[in-house]
Amino acid sequence: MKTSFLALTCAVALFAPLSSAADDDKGTKKSAGFGTGIYPTKEGKINVYIDKVDTNSPTLLLLRNSRGEIMYREVISKGFQKFGRRLNVDDLESGKYEIKVIINGEAQSTSFELTEQRIERVLRVD
Repeated sequence: MKTSFLALTCAVALFAPLSSAADDDKGTKKSAGFGTGIYPTKEGKINVYIDKVDTNSPTLLLLRNSRGEIMYREVISKGFQKFGRRLNVDDLESGKYEIKVIINGEAQSTSFELTEQRIERVLRVD
């Protein structure tokens, strides 16, 4: 009999907070108006931290699957300079996902993948 469970497999970028540098090596412009830290927890959740320079703009937090369907959407109102959210991904199917933070037209995103890991049960008779 086989038992399966979801294991979180994340891209290297997911383990380290995203920087607010002007350009990365791929030429993608990153926001200078805010920084994000997105990383997995030991419990298989994902922590998202946002630190904004300008508190006059709302923040949009999105979680999308590989088909572009929005699995989670939250609007964080104006006035918050620092914000944190723990996302529970236990009920999501295996596949690739993207977390995107949008503030004042500028966006930062990171991707991760959920995979199903199979564990076999072994019976030994002595």
